[in-house]
Amino acid sequence: GQELARLIGKSGYRFLDLDEAVETHAGRRVGEIFARQSESQFRKFESEQLLQASERAFSRTPLVVATGGGTVIRPINRAIMRGSGVVVWIDVSVKAAARQVLRSVLEGNARPLLKASSPDELAAKLRVIHSERLPFYEQSQLHFVVKSPKGSERTPEELAQELYQALEQMSRHIRLRPRFHALPAKSALGDYSVLVGNGIAQTEITHVINDLNASHVVLLTDKNVARLHVGRLLQKFPSELRERIKLHQISLDPGESSKSVETMMEVLNSMMKLGVPRRGGLMITMGGGVVSDIGGLVANLFKRGIPVVHVPTTLLAQADAAIGGKTGIDHYGAKNALGTFYPPKRVLVDPIFLTTLGKRELHAGLGEVFKYALIGSKPMWQTLAKSVRRLTRGVDASYESLIRDSIREKLSIVQRDEFERHDGIREILNFGHTFGHALEAATKFETFLHGEAVLLGMRAASWLSMKLEMIDETTWREIEIVLGRIPIAASTSLQAADVMPHFMNDKKRAISGHRLVLLRAIGEATIASNIAETSIEEAMQFMLSLI
Repeated sequence: GQELARLIGKSGYRFLDLDEAVETHAGRRVGEIFARQSESQFRKFESEQLLQASERAFSRTPLVVATGGGTVIRPINRAIMRGSGVVVWIDVSVKAAARQVLRSVLEGNARPLLKASSPDELAAKLRVIHSERLPFYEQSQLHFVVKSPKGSERTPEELAQELYQALEQMSRHIRLRPRFHALPAKSALGDYSVLVGNGIAQTEITHVINDLNASHVVLLTDKNVARLHVGRLLQKFPSELRERIKLHQISLDPGESSKSVETMMEVLNSMMKLGVPRRGGLMITMGGGVVSDIGGLVANLFKRGIPVVHVPTTLLAQADAAIGGKTGIDHYGAKNALGTFYPPKRVLVDPIFLTTLGKRELHAGLGEVFKYALIGSKPMWQTLAKSVRRLTRGVDASYESLIRDSIREKLSIVQRDEFERHDGIREILNFGHTFGHALEAATKFETFLHGEAVLLGMRAASWLSMKLEMIDETTWREIEIVLGRIPIAASTSLQAADVMPHFMNDKKRAISGHRLVLLRAIGEATIASNIAETSIEEAMQFMLSLI
């Protein structure tokens, strides 16, 4: 690694030893981390430092990173490495590795995973470790064997020269640049990663299936997505994967009407008839928020839980619905009245799917994106506000970064209050939703797209924030002008009195009175309690006047 960095240093590359980065971060040697804390703590530090290295690569500070041999164990690390550049496997024989370990120990370095009473015992341990890690090493893009064809071991200088030539040859055919971001998501029910990048779905689904050792894969989608994307996706499956797994496809009718008890039971019954097992079973959802919501709930209920992976295909799902672990279906006229918390194993966010999205669905998704700016990031709002007209024209290269920023904002909130137990933390994600859900329910979920209703609800909540003197009129006008530039295709002749009963039935309504997420400033949301019903009705009437 050091020799390669020296060879390509003129191009700005620097060398980073991941173990040394961990030691600097932790303030102690690797052996001490294992002894005083644990291997799992070391692996956590390792992932954090690898992610930082990846972010440096994305910010145009290219690196040659030397990882430890065990870095590949964690799926999040493998994803970060695939997304950040070219992964190279330097294949060292067990015999050579044993010599290196013994030399390292004699020099006073602790090797906690390789404690042995004799060289034979050390070699046996190394064979076991090598066997366990080999499938991960073999996923590398470049493979270099340390031994030369004559049987002698090549020097680091010789290997670096050969690797340099191979990379140069690759660069004539592909661009050596970061391909996708890996965003780690922490959950009490199991951490997962969100991968964001154009064109990643086709390649990363294969890695997901292999990582989860799936034998039966249920691909849940809707009929529109099946027609547009599924066939092309399945064509890219490697032949060896097709032979190893049983793939089942279930397609729902598109739209909110599928978020019902009846549809959920139909999917569960189909999975039972198909013989999907608990061990080896995997649900992959591919579609918008409706598909990820119902798919997550089905995966949670089926045989007490099988893994679920989300591949969102709409802007609303990519920026919001597929992130955070909430599942749900509508019931008894109420939005998401039945549901659970069930985090996915991975979320693959591929903005390339948005190129087939209609303008109306795209505009609806922008509502959720602007929500994250209003409730938590004034700089994000300023960026979006300047580009709102361009964003409404259609998908361009900037969509990947705005989706990524939205996901980061959501994860920062969800990870502080995953199960909505801490007053007001995760609840601020409902900005605009209480008004929006009431509008959806009053129109029987047939008139407005969810994002359209939320966008109108945000404008109502902003207006109410101004009326209650939480923000000044100048701030409200700025919000209203910007949000008003996002087109809403639907309309209704309903009055506030028609919508208010559905507002009162919202599942987020407090026992002690009306609670709403309102604004104290752009980028700062808060929970307001005991709001007068007359004020809410006035805000509802304002919202309806916009349609």
